[in-house]
Amino acid sequence: MFLFHQGPPRAAALEGSLEAGYAPVHSSWQIIRPARLFVLFSFLFGTLVAVFVPPLRGADEPAHLLRAYGLSRGEIIVSEIDERGRKGILLPAGLAADFDYFQKTRYKIGTPGFSYRGVLQDFERRHPAEHAGDAPREPVFVLYEGSEGYTPAAYVPYVAAAAIARLAGLDFLGTLYLMRFVGLAVTTVLIAYAISLAPRLGWAFLFIGMLPSSLYGRAVISADGPTLGFTMLVLALSLAGASRAFTVDPEKGSGLWERMAWMTLCILSKPPQIVFALLETVRTPLRELPRRWRTLALVVLPGLILTPLWVIAVGGDAGTWRISDGSNLPGEQFDPLWKLGQMASDPLLFPRMLAATLARDCVALWPQVIGVLGWGDTRLPSLAYPLLGAGLVASFMTRLGPDRTTRMRIAAIGVLTMLAYVVCVYLVFFLAWSPIADGFISGVQGRYFVVLLPVAAAVVAALIDWMPPRAVMAGIAIAGSIVSAAATFQAVGRLDWGW
Repeated sequence: MFLFHQGPPRAAALEGSLEAGYAPVHSSWQIIRPARLFVLFSFLFGTLVAVFVPPLRGADEPAHLLRAYGLSRGEIIVSEIDERGRKGILLPAGLAADFDYFQKTRYKIGTPGFSYRGVLQDFERRHPAEHAGDAPREPVFVLYEGSEGYTPAAYVPYVAAAAIARLAGLDFLGTLYLMRFVGLAVTTVLIAYAISLAPRLGWAFLFIGMLPSSLYGRAVISADGPTLGFTMLVLALSLAGASRAFTVDPEKGSGLWERMAWMTLCILSKPPQIVFALLETVRTPLRELPRRWRTLALVVLPGLILTPLWVIAVGGDAGTWRISDGSNLPGEQFDPLWKLGQMASDPLLFPRMLAATLARDCVALWPQVIGVLGWGDTRLPSLAYPLLGAGLVASFMTRLGPDRTTRMRIAAIGVLTMLAYVVCVYLVFFLAWSPIADGFISGVQGRYFVVLLPVAAAVVAALIDWMPPRAVMAGIAIAGSIVSAAATFQAVGRLDWGW
């Protein structure tokens, strides 16, 4: 498999790769190695998607753009508030005007005759007149929309791009597209590195990274792309440490400080990511944990400590004013501390609401995992869902290589991680978003569970431990990438551009 490291693999690792069907290949096969294919497809299709998706049409893209822009100015903890106590940011007047224009435009999606061709033509007409003159204008206060409580971890590439845009004096569209391109480049490198660390899951990682939900999330300004990249890296490092037979180069990515850095970024990206600390235990048999607990603690404790400290520092603010305003419900229904008190007095409250929500929504979540794009309003062609779903599951088939005991440990910890993550996602939305009076947990979207797909791939591979011929796996990955890109372009073109 493709590795960034150019030195010769160790003999023992090479022997393990030969036994698992990863024999050296002729030069004609070089181009279809998973990491190289992913980089090619990601930059090719991702760049087109980044250009093709209209401004602020990515899921929660306005909120993430504002957060990254604020972080680029050093606003780590948001302090600007309006008279109602809602948090926001002071934007330069020109940026604020353009932001407001495209923010309002997205509410016109679906109206008869709407197309972003007309929107951009109108923007080009009005933009020079609106920004004419040299007289400075006061900054404009713009409300955050739920991103004010995010840590900087998931915004690192966008913060760097926003800082460059400010230094270069770019306008709104220049800033937005620079942030998109830099985010796409960084997340592409993250996932390609994960594939190089764990080549036995290379086809699965390639397929997951090119799913419409993943491709779209990396091509717009979103916390989803970096979070997926960090999660894949943590999983790849953990699997590589579980057995020398898993990776072609057992020394690659084995550094303690590297594992700690990626694990910390992964955990801090979003609150439910805290459960991925469990993946570090894949590296060590249970009987050896008492002897290796110091190493485990060094890797996972920074993230486990910083996450609750961050929640306390920002007051757990998730912009709940967006749903509490106009709900005609008491404010306590959106107070996490009050809900924790209710859970203490009624321990089955959250499990009841979770069960009712899953029974109602679980069928609808799967298409969202594959890709319901935009603001949850852009569905792929109907045939894309079964095709991509079948291809995704097929891509999980591989031989991990370790002994049966190690594979069962991987499967058990993987299943535990997935269950814990699902519970954590719903718990966060229960505490911050969902009135108890409703009886259901609100706000959960399928795209939040894309990060579980790499873990699911490891679990399935550990249990099956069988791989079809290399040509079959390559064909599945290539076909899936092309179908994903085509379905994404068709969906966006139909709804946003009036095709």
